[in-house]
Amino acid sequence: MAVILKGTSIRIGNGLNTDDNGVFHGPLEVGNNLTIGDDAILFRSKVSNDVTIDMGAIVVAVTLPDNAKVPDGAVITTQKQADALKA
Repeated sequence: MAVILKGTSIRIGNGLNTDDNGVFHGPLEVGNNLTIGDDAILFRSKVSNDVTIDMGAIVVAVTLPDNAKVPDGAVITTQKQADALKA
């Protein structure tokens, strides 16, 4: 498993479950129980608790609510997109 951390302001809660080649780029704040799939990118965002980011998804500059599920290959770059995610 390779996890790349970039930036100086990255905080990750308990229960991180990652696959290969995930990228975390700060500033970034992650709650508890994040599952992040292969080749997913998380950048300049706030992630609440019990969130799943599936394979190849890209999340930039949004706040993901509790229990959000980002589908494979999704590109989430607006808060409206983030708010529409279903658990």
